[in-house]
Amino acid sequence: MKKKYGQNFLSDDELLNKIFEIVSIGKNDEVIEIGPGLGFLTETLIEKAKYITAFEIDDDLIPILNKKFKNKKNFLLVHEDFMEANLEKFLENKENVKVVANIPYYITSPIINKLLKFRKNISEIYLMVQKEVAERITSEPRSKNMSLLTHGVQFYAETEYLFTVPKEKFDPVPKVDSAFLRIAVLKDEKYEKQISEEEYFKYLKISFSNKRKSIGNNLMELGFSKETTGNILEKLGKTKLARTEEFSVQEFIDFVKILKDKKKWENKN
Repeated sequence: MKKKYGQNFLSDDELLNKIFEIVSIGKNDEVIEIGPGLGFLTETLIEKAKYITAFEIDDDLIPILNKKFKNKKNFLLVHEDFMEANLEKFLENKENVKVVANIPYYITSPIINKLLKFRKNISEIYLMVQKEVAERITSEPRSKNMSLLTHGVQFYAETEYLFTVPKEKFDPVPKVDSAFLRIAVLKDEKYEKQISEEEYFKYLKISFSNKRKSIGNNLMELGFSKETTGNILEKLGKTKLARTEEFSVQEFIDFVKILKDKKKWENKN
């Protein structure tokens, strides 16, 4: 196990069965695995899927994985850092690829962000992540866990907290519990059709810039008075002192649209 790679290996057959009861992998599915480790998940993935592409950064694990799966024609081992890999090459002309991974805690957000950039090629993402992070990603409005990360995922996908995994299920044992998470890409692009991602996240980042402040205070940075923002919030059924964590993705889109219309009207007059 190498600390620099955030390695914590799974080795529990009961947990393996539970994962594959939930992860629906069939003979027509192509799968990407990130960090196969010693092949705990890989072995079952190879049995169930049409094809597996596994990315492994650790030099010492490559001969182990090659020896274990050398006769498997539906398995490709890529000796490369997933964050450096050219995913466009591996996903070219592919649709509905599924991702299954037990990923290092310290690069959870970058990995998810990278995968969501290829959402036209990927359908579902199943990840083992730190429990606290899973709670944030799957959070609902008015929860203290609602954050920029929540919106950053839910703008593109539906999320589901599947189950908690006690830390004792890993070797070496980490300091915190984990959770198994499902991210299902919104193929209808229902939010992206309403607002550009650039505009959505421009307003969102400012609105979350200081979580202790109300959204009205934060949006003063974009030239909106607290009075203007407060009146709009009340029209939407919020209080004038509402905070950004109270908004769902759809509510925030509606809010931004009204803000923009108000700004256009003020500029004309």
